[in-house]
Amino acid sequence: MNSTTPGPARPDVRRRSRTGMWLAAVGVALAVGSGTALLAAPPAVPPGPTASETALAHAEADAAVLAAAAAGLSTSGAAAAQVDGVQQAAARAAGVLDLQRGLLAGSPGPASPTAPATAATPQADAAGLAEALDASAQTRRRDLGAVDGPTARLLASLAAGQQVEADRLRAAVRGASAPAPPPTAPPAAPSAEPSPSSVPSCSRAGGPSSAGPSSVRAPSAGSAQGSSELAATVRAEQAAVWTYTVLAARSQGAVRAGHLASAAAHASQADAARAIADASCVRPPADAPGFALAADAASPASLTALEDSAAQAWSQLVGAAAPRQREAAADGLAAAARRLAPLGITPEEEAFPGHAEARSAASRAPQPSPAATPGG
Repeated sequence: MNSTTPGPARPDVRRRSRTGMWLAAVGVALAVGSGTALLAAPPAVPPGPTASETALAHAEADAAVLAAAAAGLSTSGAAAAQVDGVQQAAARAAGVLDLQRGLLAGSPGPASPTAPATAATPQADAAGLAEALDASAQTRRRDLGAVDGPTARLLASLAAGQQVEADRLRAAVRGASAPAPPPTAPPAAPSAEPSPSSVPSCSRAGGPSSAGPSSVRAPSAGSAQGSSELAATVRAEQAAVWTYTVLAARSQGAVRAGHLASAAAHASQADAARAIADASCVRPPADAPGFALAADAASPASLTALEDSAAQAWSQLVGAAAPRQREAAADGLAAAARRLAPLGITPEEEAFPGHAEARSAASRAPQPSPAATPGG
């Protein structure tokens, strides 16, 4: 009869049991160690603001400081004696700056109270405020190369609007009712030859090349950055030259002289756009043989639309151009804004020269405080 009593465990069974227990213990230790490491790991650091967000936050803070200074000047006793000049210019600047501040308050990025203003508090007079406006505009322009295209476009528009207000304040100090008209041509460039490192060279594809001057190729018709915007800017300036030249032929005396001066100013602007095209390795469009003129081409509304068309083209070019060409495009926008300023434009158009989307957004925002107007 066979016995059912189990015999002693075999050695291989005992070894497998000890191995399994050892593996289980190691697994528990690893799990506990991993959990401890996860608990001890520092929290992830959120990414800091981008260059675009920082630039917009500083622009908002500066606009707030300047708007408050302009509003204070518009109601101060120091300007009361010139209520038809300095006080009104300060009130208009306050309204424009408040529109800029209001739009920037809704832009992505850090909240404005935590962004320090880069503009110093201006002196309590028109000259000091004009100087502070110029300084703010220059700060916006210095940021153009470090931000993205849409932000660069907005900053250039803000700068142009602030430069117009600085012009208006200086004109008021002189006793004029409007800013002086812009020059018919930009200042002459230095006569010294540029260094070889600053001369652009273009590859066969039309983009910048790292090769030396001996390998310079003809500019491309449309492969480089911002080519379509450059073409649109040149055409807008050509249309203005044609319009003012035709209007000059139809007029006499001071009116004719004014139209000829405007044609010369736009010819200089067209040359500036072609220079950007050359530096960007883009072939600008050929001069058009002519443009169709509306029957009311000489009316104030038509001339305002003509000037605004050029400003919008320059604004688009700022956003589309390569970072190294944005400041030159901003120069063109500033000149276009100065031509628009005496034409009876709206505060939104003056606050955001050439930037149709910003104007539309600003027009839907709450109206500025009554404190921005004289006697408010």
